[in-house]
Amino acid sequence: MTEPHTGGCGRRLVLFLIAIGGLTLLAAIFWGEEYLRGVLPRPFPDFPTSAPYAPWSTPLAATDFDFPLQPSASYGPYVQGQTGPLAVDTRYDVQNPALGDRHNCFQDVHGAPVPFSQLYHAGVDLFALDDAGHVVWGLAKHAPVYAVAEGITVFVVDAGSDGHVVGVEHHLPDGGLVYSVYWHVTQVQVTPGQPVSRGQIIAAVYDMGANSHLHWEMRTFLDGTHIFPPGTAGARGTCNRQIIGVGYTWDDDPLRAHPGFYGYLDPIQFVQNR
Repeated sequence: MTEPHTGGCGRRLVLFLIAIGGLTLLAAIFWGEEYLRGVLPRPFPDFPTSAPYAPWSTPLAATDFDFPLQPSASYGPYVQGQTGPLAVDTRYDVQNPALGDRHNCFQDVHGAPVPFSQLYHAGVDLFALDDAGHVVWGLAKHAPVYAVAEGITVFVVDAGSDGHVVGVEHHLPDGGLVYSVYWHVTQVQVTPGQPVSRGQIIAAVYDMGANSHLHWEMRTFLDGTHIFPPGTAGARGTCNRQIIGVGYTWDDDPLRAHPGFYGYLDPIQFVQNR
């Protein structure tokens, strides 16, 4: 009986492995270094060693604001047809049909939950962008998150699989108050009551795999326990019980469905105006 000839199988295996290696090299060339960096998370930033802080006797006025991820041109929202092909839009005051029928805390007049696809985004989700302005999935993970202006940390909340949420109160020169909120962060470097300065590293972007991003809000209220008046979709649901806010708005009445009605501000426009 003739022994099975295995030499051909070995050669085919070697050729197969060479082909896989070649395809991987071509993919690296085609998608570039940014793609590969998005697959493997960057190390955490070098957090400065902070001395014990002293509370401000008089809060400093926030006269200048900046973006929470730097350089700002390297981060932006996902917009279908602009920063990527998917049916996703993470700008302020937009609906996102791609989120489908999942729901959180809003209820319509019939008591039915309102799906995410109908809700209005109350902040902006910042993803990493390449030099052409296209989203690089996962590249934002572990990016340092900076305080947008002088302020005082007012809450740090552990949101479980969504990372932490940090809120900072800012005193404006005219006596008003605004709040910056940073969602999906980790390695939080501040505690409630701690003053922060513009450009101070307060956290890093939480690793959510390809979906790693920073949800950033600017708003005129501290928390979400009373932002939805009686009769609104948020009040009919459970939204008014959320201390850190809800990140979305909606209502049966279109005039009060948008986030501006409830005290949210367009974060990018707010900073650009200052």
